[in-house]
Amino acid sequence: MDIQEFTTPAALQTIQAILTPALMISACGLLLLGLNNRYSVVINRIRLLNDEKRKRLSDPESIEREYIDAVRFESVMRQIPSLLVRANHLRRSLICFWIGVSCYLLSSLVLGVTVFFGVKIAFVAVSVFIAGIIAATGGAVFALLDIALAHKVLQLESEVY
Repeated sequence: MDIQEFTTPAALQTIQAILTPALMISACGLLLLGLNNRYSVVINRIRLLNDEKRKRLSDPESIEREYIDAVRFESVMRQIPSLLVRANHLRRSLICFWIGVSCYLLSSLVLGVTVFFGVKIAFVAVSVFIAGIIAATGGAVFALLDIALAHKVLQLESEVY
């Protein structure tokens, strides 16, 4: 593109076009921050329950505590598989959102190349941007699946006592 052809409205349109994916990156970044925190909590919970399971298997306590320990042990054994499924949903959600962020970055780059070098590949930028939206939608679906399963794990925990 010739510098003389680059008018103020064209410059504004270019800036808007390049910033739109950046705004999507910010939105996905906020979602990634929250999901990463939830993923860490689930992983730590699995580790704690596995540690509790190992202690119970290696060091049985006195006979009077046996029933309570058996009930708790059963609860732990039922929670771990559900927590592993939750961790997988969260991992998939994080991957989808990271793919979305990568697509948004790539679409911004392609738009910049299109504007500054005059290469006619705007359709590639739009296609990559749409792929980012599809990936982010997948991330949201997996996050919703995690939320649904989180309630099930909570029920497993609370029905014992």
